[in-house]
Amino acid sequence: MSRQIYAITLCTTLILSSLSFSQTEQSLIKEGAPKIYIDCSTCDLNYIKEQVSLVNYVNDRKDADVHILFVSQRTGASGYEYSLFFIGQNKFNGINDTLKFATDQTDTRDKEREKTVSSLKLGLVKYIAKSKVADQLSITFIKQSQQTEKPKDEWDFWFFQASINGFINGQERNSFLNINSSLTANRVTEDLKINLRVSNSYNESEYKYEDDGEMIIYNSISRSQSFNGSVYFSIDDHWSWGFGNSLWKSTYSNITLGTVLSAAIEYNVFPYSQSNQRQIRINYRIAPTHHKYTSETIYFKTKEELVSQELSSTLSIIEPWGNTSITISGANYFHDMDKYELEISGNVSWKIVKGLSINIYGGYNKIRNQISLPSGGATLEEVLLQRRQLETGYSYWAGFGVSYSFGSIYNNIVNPRFGNSGGGQTIIISN
Repeated sequence: MSRQIYAITLCTTLILSSLSFSQTEQSLIKEGAPKIYIDCSTCDLNYIKEQVSLVNYVNDRKDADVHILFVSQRTGASGYEYSLFFIGQNKFNGINDTLKFATDQTDTRDKEREKTVSSLKLGLVKYIAKSKVADQLSITFIKQSQQTEKPKDEWDFWFFQASINGFINGQERNSFLNINSSLTANRVTEDLKINLRVSNSYNESEYKYEDDGEMIIYNSISRSQSFNGSVYFSIDDHWSWGFGNSLWKSTYSNITLGTVLSAAIEYNVFPYSQSNQRQIRINYRIAPTHHKYTSETIYFKTKEELVSQELSSTLSIIEPWGNTSITISGANYFHDMDKYELEISGNVSWKIVKGLSINIYGGYNKIRNQISLPSGGATLEEVLLQRRQLETGYSYWAGFGVSYSFGSIYNNIVNPRFGNSGGGQTIIISN
């Protein structure tokens, strides 16, 4: 009897506690406030919810009164320009807006969050002002200090960056070391883009294998160095032209020295000013090339001068329903039209219906232009350790993901306990 009373008491306590928590959480839903959907994969949503608490956040764009789509583009100073598209839905249908802000390469994560929140607040004013919570809105204007002269850029839009990165991992019988370094110089204006980059890469792997009591050690080392430079000029809002130069060496590709000098022209069906929403770019490139090979090639060459051409087209669309990008390209050498390469690649991220989204990406490359392959072929060790480029007629890659979510439309609550993990334990089952 006492056990039954204890069980009833425990169940009653749990139910009352659940109801109490439910009532508290329901109070966090703001009656009459606009429902907002933040369409941003890199934003700190918890920080945004804490700083902009006057609205309701929802889990799906179909439930939102305002869909806020973030689109970013790289700037010349290695920062990002963000475009925020405010798309009115339901009672705000047709009330749209676009705001932009930029981050610097030197900005901390906290500074980036502050700029994001500042733009969100500014863009949400018109929607909150037309809602039942308008009386809770407070607007403050900051008096601008007088400037006697226009600001000047002492670097004349030049931006420089030097970097070195290393990675190491291993176990008792294998180890891996990677070191990359680079130096870049960029200058980007509305009518001119200059990119210069020098890079170096070193990879070393070691594997130990015991055979009949004898320890066998395999070492794999690959190196590559390169210089890439390009200058592109604006003709108008649809046309651009430019030229580039590259020098490189690679043990993997059997090239002691490779040089390319290219000229290119590009046409964009849409104005470049709309590039953060849609693009159809078509470009043509012609490139005289010189190769000096480490080992004699399968065509009995130790060095050669070539001329190649490439034609490519890229479609890129970013919309509230998702985004897609498709690139088709073809290239060949003039001395032998049978030495060519064709490639198609793309990705689609599509929010099909409420709660259901898919992501598909992949590509296929038809290869007929491997002119640098060494005549001696590759040893089994070089094949297994991927130290040499191998003859192939094609390459491909693909991936997909499907996600379906359902339940409460609201997403107002911030709870950082135990981080983003759900706790619990992982169990691995194998045959």
